[in-house]
Amino acid sequence: MDKASRTSILARVRQSQIRGFIPESPEGLPDGLVAKKTDPADLLFRLQEEFNLLGVKTFIEASEEAVCDRVQKLIAGKSVLSWDLDQLPYGLGKGLEISLQNQTVYYGRDSKEDQAKAEIGLTGCEAVLAETGSLAMISATGKPRTASLLPYVHVVVIRRSDIVMSMGEFLEKHKSREWLPYLVFITGPSRTADIELSLTLGVHGPGEVIAVIGS
Repeated sequence: MDKASRTSILARVRQSQIRGFIPESPEGLPDGLVAKKTDPADLLFRLQEEFNLLGVKTFIEASEEAVCDRVQKLIAGKSVLSWDLDQLPYGLGKGLEISLQNQTVYYGRDSKEDQAKAEIGLTGCEAVLAETGSLAMISATGKPRTASLLPYVHVVVIRRSDIVMSMGEFLEKHKSREWLPYLVFITGPSRTADIELSLTLGVHGPGEVIAVIGS
């Protein structure tokens, strides 16, 4: 194609864009998309499928007492970097107070050097997205982001009522809140591949994620 032909074609494209007309819908446009409600049992099943694909070990517990017992077993004998105990879901902190007296526990108020010594991070989460297995995490007082980032193992306690299908549903549910600039989504263990596609876990975050889901 010579230069003159190319110039002529591009000129016609520009003119077409100027004259282009997109008709309005006769019914008008909706104010927004309404998320389809999903049965809680289906949400849990979808989340378990996604966690399995991501390599997230999952425990489903039937009561608050069972959640506390499971967490105690998971962190027993390990140094822990935790959210403040009163920030953990299900009143978990009260159940852990005695057991944590016998092991090393760090919090967000401790130095970064001390926090980095922890073997396990213990947190709750704001919500979890069933369609991707992503945790919605918020940094706030008593909820240090380091607890879900520094230790090699991250134990996250999830309320079943905080499972939503999608990011859109989550944002719609919380659209009036002002913390969104401090929100991050975490999907499974940290994964990094080099130029030869050799996969390594835990380079930029936890290499193992364990989810404990309550009733």
